[in-house]
Amino acid sequence: MAHWYEELFDDRYLTFYDDVLGRGLAVADVEFADTALALQPGSKVLDLGCGVGRHAIPLAKLGYQVTGVDLSTRMLELAEQLACEQDATVTLERRDMRELDGLGPFDACACLYTVLGYFDDEQNAAVLRGVHQVLVPAGKLLLDVTNPLALMAQWPGERWREGPFGVTRERSRYDGLTGRLTSERMLIRTDGKREQMPASVVRMYVPSEMSTLLADCGFVVEQLHGGLRGEAFDWKRSIRQVWVVRKG
Repeated sequence: MAHWYEELFDDRYLTFYDDVLGRGLAVADVEFADTALALQPGSKVLDLGCGVGRHAIPLAKLGYQVTGVDLSTRMLELAEQLACEQDATVTLERRDMRELDGLGPFDACACLYTVLGYFDDEQNAAVLRGVHQVLVPAGKLLLDVTNPLALMAQWPGERWREGPFGVTRERSRYDGLTGRLTSERMLIRTDGKREQMPASVVRMYVPSEMSTLLADCGFVVEQLHGGLRGEAFDWKRSIRQVWVVRKG
């Protein structure tokens, strides 16, 4: 039986998130990443869970040697197309993020928009240990995950959005005992057709759990921000936890 993360990231997902994030490059995110990671020109960067290349491509255009890893063949196809359109050189590999053997070494890794958390705690830790292994000594990781403390205080449970393809509905519920957020998404197209996507189940770590997990996997915390613009972190208000850590 396929896991949800093997089925979710297809054209239906793209249609939904085009309405949320847009198809364009995440240039502002990358400007922050560039500052936070403080890399030298030509540094080797791993984009873990690169999707369609929204971060990998602008990182490459800044002069870094970028490798993008993703499990979704469709996402990688679109990333390759977008890299070609942008005249950017990015190495793209289809891999499970738990299996990074043979890659690197990298000066830094970017893991953005809650890519960490798809598995159980042991396997999520394996992802971080794998990143630790492929980083150079004192290499940096920029890790962006959701802060469930703020999310559930602000989340209405159901959200509707109007976009160019129709109306999107997202329903989520958080289990405080397991720390897992289950989300169901549907697109109601302008012609009335409904597109239901596989439900996702993501492990959400509160900041204290995330700090402990990073330390257990060999990382030293340098900074914690509340967003990808360098905002100060507020545990009650910051939906994002953006960690800047280095290999210990």
